[in-house]
Amino acid sequence: MNFAVIGHPISHSLSPVMHHANFKALGRDDEYCALNIEPKHFHHIKDIIAEKALDGFNVTIPFKVDIMQYCDEIDTAAQMIGAVNTVHIKNGQWIGYNTDGIGYLFSIQEHLKDNMNVLILGAGGASRAISYTLVQHHRVTVANRTVSRVQSWPFEVACKTYDQLDDLSVYDLVINTTPVGMTGFEDTSLIACDQLKASCIVSDIIYTPETTALLKDAQQHQLNTINGLGMFVMQGARSFEIWTGQVANVQAMTEAVTTALKGRK
Repeated sequence: MNFAVIGHPISHSLSPVMHHANFKALGRDDEYCALNIEPKHFHHIKDIIAEKALDGFNVTIPFKVDIMQYCDEIDTAAQMIGAVNTVHIKNGQWIGYNTDGIGYLFSIQEHLKDNMNVLILGAGGASRAISYTLVQHHRVTVANRTVSRVQSWPFEVACKTYDQLDDLSVYDLVINTTPVGMTGFEDTSLIACDQLKASCIVSDIIYTPETTALLKDAQQHQLNTINGLGMFVMQGARSFEIWTGQVANVQAMTEAVTTALKGRK
């Protein structure tokens, strides 16, 4: 079977490394490539994918919303999230899914308890995906510079501006979904972890750097921390399962991405 990830730019993507490790571990003779598509050529996406004879593909920035108009069917979760990151081509039909939220959920499953009080920083696409997934069983508050974006979502969560976050001690899980803390902004954090309770888990969907300023601050206060590597791997694993019906080898995928990241340092 043939798969790919589409985006622009795409040369930095670790998805091919991750998926090929999974194929090898499972003894599969599949292919997975990265396709850089100029936005001005995106309207040719049907022809581009047909030429590559793909059975499915992942979608990354900046096409997660644009791809929806080309799908013949869109999964309910992807509709609520408002973005598609996985397309399964079945009998010529394009079926769109979003595995970001479920990927995040799977990556922190062992840390979750019933009805947690969750604070999510940022209101972009990743935040919306994670919020929709977690709000099914937890109390979710989204903090952003403005609340209007959150209020337009087709599902309900509490929302506050950053300056309205007056009591951080009520949260059981804090998740940063903003780019704050990424390589180039390592010394920046949106909240102070000394205001969090000792049992709070602090999570960042960033995995480069491995430990952001937020996670360093949390670790200095002896809080449990989780970076974004697990989410990246698990959303990819879920995509593979959608395409093939087979359970992915998560360990092989994790090891491949970890090794690749070390090689970039």
